[in-house]
Amino acid sequence: MMQDSGFKSRVSGTCIARLLRRRGFGIHSPWVYTLLRDVLFEPLPYYAFSQLRRQFPDRTRRQTALDEQLFRLAHYAAPVPIHLIGTVRPSTLEYIRQGAAQSHPAAPVAIEQVVVVEDIKTHADLWHRYEADPAATATFDIGSHRGIAIYNPGLSKQHYKI
Repeated sequence: MMQDSGFKSRVSGTCIARLLRRRGFGIHSPWVYTLLRDVLFEPLPYYAFSQLRRQFPDRTRRQTALDEQLFRLAHYAAPVPIHLIGTVRPSTLEYIRQGAAQSHPAAPVAIEQVVVVEDIKTHADLWHRYEADPAATATFDIGSHRGIAIYNPGLSKQHYKI
């Protein structure tokens, strides 16, 4: 019985650590903190979300949230294109297109490339290559849903499990 409670505390400890990093706690890099808090996990809706939700009404809540995350990332990283790997829906491409199309201030860090690997459990070997790539400045393991690799040679390499 002791083994079971130890396992539960490890699992819940991992979940709590991921939740705290998602909110920016424990992140020391200012640009990564901003990316997490104001881009990837921003809770407030952007201007185009209601129109895009009406355009693609048959998606699940999870798929909508993941598409909105890519919209915000495309908006942040523009004009740098986002390279998607894995199964991509037409709605996802439209969210990215509209996010990148809007004018906004430039990202605080000069991003050269953004690679998003969808469903990193299925594409684990490919995702691990991006994680290990020394040119990938920051990699974000967002559960089993998605991995994001951001390239900027001027910054040191960092990996985050969010």
